[in-house]
Amino acid sequence: MPKYKKTNVTSKVGVNFVKGIVEEAGSLFHKIEQENDLGIDGIIEFIKDETPTSKSIAIQIKSGKSYLNLQNTESFIPVDDHYEYWKNYPLPVYGLVYSSELKKGFWIDIKEYFKLHGQCSVIKYSNNKTNEFDLDSFQRLFSPLILEEIPDLSFEEALSLFDSKHYDEVYLGMIVLFRRYVNQKIVWEKFISYFIDHNIENIPCSLIYYFAHIPWHSDIWYRGEQISKEIKSYVKACFNKFEKPLIIKLLEFIDEDNGISRGTLGQSVEAIISSISDVDTLLEEIMRSQKVPIQIRHSAALIFAYHKGKAALPALQMITEEESWFIPEIVKQIEQYGGIDLY
Repeated sequence: MPKYKKTNVTSKVGVNFVKGIVEEAGSLFHKIEQENDLGIDGIIEFIKDETPTSKSIAIQIKSGKSYLNLQNTESFIPVDDHYEYWKNYPLPVYGLVYSSELKKGFWIDIKEYFKLHGQCSVIKYSNNKTNEFDLDSFQRLFSPLILEEIPDLSFEEALSLFDSKHYDEVYLGMIVLFRRYVNQKIVWEKFISYFIDHNIENIPCSLIYYFAHIPWHSDIWYRGEQISKEIKSYVKACFNKFEKPLIIKLLEFIDEDNGISRGTLGQSVEAIISSISDVDTLLEEIMRSQKVPIQIRHSAALIFAYHKGKAALPALQMITEEESWFIPEIVKQIEQYGGIDLY
């Protein structure tokens, strides 16, 4: 007699779970029948306030313990021969692993994963609060993500995420705190403490961009609640307490290829540094210190020259071509044009 395999049951459980969540939230789940399944189990069409959003994603769903580690902290999705299919699919493609034990799923943006990791045989990712999939997280996190909206998290929830040891949770908490609670003093206390306490590898570049909203620069476009004068005054006072190690840490964010120009992270770094009182003394110390990596010295010299113009020449001329090819070029620029224009 023919048998109805247990794997078919397990697979349907995951698909039915996702379908139920999507439809209970008021959106649409278009199931792709198994005989037509080439690596996509369904299409989610997002509806908001009973109105179509014209946003849809494709989703591949896996169910069962074989797709999770023993602690349920990691998920695995086999790629098999789906790499080109998923990579070139006309819609965004998401993968989801459903845990019947936890009664929730964990998702991953497959195309973004491929951009980071290239072609692979297995998609492996961590499970955390930012990629949970149940009714609550679908409504407050997943759907806003797809619709390019700010997740609907309370202040306490966002603070808790930012205090997490998991980078993805920190990053989500940071975004929500800045976009929804920008005028809470504790937000900036947390941001500045995080910058001071962590290595550059663990600091999101977005945090530097958020810092630059305090002094502002011409390429910051901001919507939502404006940062109050009281908050700006408080954060500027914190910046003014930055000593040389923190100035060096800021300079480390300047990309060697893009440098300091409009639209770069270097522009945000320059705006922050330029807002700090008496920073030129520290910049001069940094650019003249042979203990500091040469690229950081170059960035320090460039901002120093931008601030001081011809008055920067005596300090810049003390650095020889043997030490740096770049700083003598700054000297020539100032001598010819009277200063440095970064923008």
